[in-house]
Amino acid sequence: MIFDVQDFQKEVIERSKTKPIVVDFWAAWCGPCRMLSPILEELAEEAKEKWDLAKLNVDEWGEVAIAYGVSGIPDVRIFIGGEEKDRFVGLQPKAAIQSWLEKNLGQEKKKIKWKEAIDLFEQGRFHESFLAFERDQEKPENPQESLICARLLLLANPQKALDVLSPSAGLEDPTLFEAIKFLALLLLGKSTDDWTDGKEKREFMEGLEALKKMDVEKGLSIGIGLLHQNKNMGEGLVLKTVRSLFHYLGPRHPLSLKYSRAFSTAVNI
Repeated sequence: MIFDVQDFQKEVIERSKTKPIVVDFWAAWCGPCRMLSPILEELAEEAKEKWDLAKLNVDEWGEVAIAYGVSGIPDVRIFIGGEEKDRFVGLQPKAAIQSWLEKNLGQEKKKIKWKEAIDLFEQGRFHESFLAFERDQEKPENPQESLICARLLLLANPQKALDVLSPSAGLEDPTLFEAIKFLALLLLGKSTDDWTDGKEKREFMEGLEALKKMDVEKGLSIGIGLLHQNKNMGEGLVLKTVRSLFHYLGPRHPLSLKYSRAFSTAVNI
């Protein structure tokens, strides 16, 4: 089935819990998009309902594109079980896309480590997430799993989060690595010394204190409020902090979805 997205949560996230959904982020003015679309549609027809193709015009659904971190098109993602599993960006030949689909559709479901902690994190229940992670005896076995551990540890124990991080080379999401590393150093008080004391810095530090108390919404709200005053505040420190928080949360997190428009307005005015 091939369809144009009208309700991303219902048609992609919820629907992918019963059938894989491939999402094509595109725009009419994008030449590579117009070349890629027929290939994806042909593959969708050949799949005989094993997966569906959802087409999302980024000009019409800019909020969704921003929330999911789409920075270049065509951007193609596959959602399985309510979650994004993989992506590729740019025009690809049909054979390469077939291999990509086979890789993602053919893998058996593996046991998810720290599932309870991850689920609680995705619900914004950060303290409960940390406690669930502490109860779990599973140990990371590779750099990607170490990155997940650091994400779950960050707010409660930023030093330990730094300690468990492995080198970023070869990671699926190096941007998340850099965001966690930056935020950990920030929470440890190692990035604000050059900012002259004043009202704006005191507000920013109030946001950091909220993060330390696992009140991520307050920290994010304060940061975006400061950006509305001056998007270059703190010589870019506030902007980098808020961007890092969005990367840390991930594009599907309820807080990312709630505050993405306010953030976009703050940095584009």
